[in-house]
Amino acid sequence: MIKKYIKTTPIEAIQVTEGNHEEVREFASYQPIIFGYELIMHSIDTLEGSMCFSDGDYLIKNPTGECYVCKKEIFEETYREVEE
Repeated sequence: MIKKYIKTTPIEAIQVTEGNHEEVREFASYQPIIFGYELIMHSIDTLEGSMCFSDGDYLIKNPTGECYVCKKEIFEETYREVEE
């Protein structure tokens, strides 16, 4: 039987934009991030290796504090904002 599921664990996330790179660095805290201004491609070191991302993508912080990349389209299809 096929069932439908929804992600229910609250996460912290930030969308990367051209104007918030310093805020993204603070969000990722200890993880090195390289912003590539000429190629418009950035990277972040994770436990799984280096992940590339672009402005518009999201960084998601898991419960242990590690950040990883989620493409904008996938993030917006998978997550919904929690009203506080």
